[in-house]
Amino acid sequence: MKPSVLLYIFLSTTYTFSQGNIDGFFKSKGQLDLAFSASFSASKRYLLIQESETKISRSQAIVSTFGIYGLTDNWSVIVSLPLINLELQDASVFTKYKLAHCTSKNGELTLVPAVGISFPMSKYDTETPQAIGQRATVVQPKLLLQYKHLKNWFIQAQGGYNYAIDPVPSAFVASTKVGYIYEKWYFDIWADYQYGIGGEDYEGALIFRELGVSYAKLGGVIYRNIGDSSGVFFNGSYIFSGRNIGQAFYLSTGYVLKL
Repeated sequence: MKPSVLLYIFLSTTYTFSQGNIDGFFKSKGQLDLAFSASFSASKRYLLIQESETKISRSQAIVSTFGIYGLTDNWSVIVSLPLINLELQDASVFTKYKLAHCTSKNGELTLVPAVGISFPMSKYDTETPQAIGQRATVVQPKLLLQYKHLKNWFIQAQGGYNYAIDPVPSAFVASTKVGYIYEKWYFDIWADYQYGIGGEDYEGALIFRELGVSYAKLGGVIYRNIGDSSGVFFNGSYIFSGRNIGQAFYLSTGYVLKL
């Protein structure tokens, strides 16, 4: 199994996207995978600067659609669209290319540059405690390195820069992931980190677009194939530290269709 679409279902539904939408697996030319997910997140604490916090309760119900299409065997396009609390949030479009691919007797090493853009799909409110995002347009160049062993375990690391259009602050991002594929099953654990560059800090005002957002997040996934053309997955994640962000947990389930 090539778990390409699995690694696009972990987009962060906080104020910015996580690194989960790019990986080192590619679809063959003309192949299309779609994923449909339902998620729930909740937090009672809002993390501030210098490890302080305040009480702001937030919850989100999220329905998302993701797709990946192989333009060639080495070039793919990824599209995603989340609906959060019945409002369209930020769509994203990414493209990635297999720039280098080295094989050995034990495995393969892949270098993948990618670039994408995310942009708001509605004029959702950004100045209430239940704001679903910063309504930002963000250009996101990334570079990923992945090693996959012949025994079906893999490890990947990536970094990038989220260039946000003013007034939303930009950010540096990085992530790492370790996974294993066993027959019809796929498992992984991952960590995301974002460092918001400058920006304002929350002091009771509700101008969320100007906040600089940082976070550290851990998560994991379980997926199982159903036949040759579909599968189901469960995943969870938790934001355990950050700046100007809710200390939230996320639980998701979904269905993958391979066309």
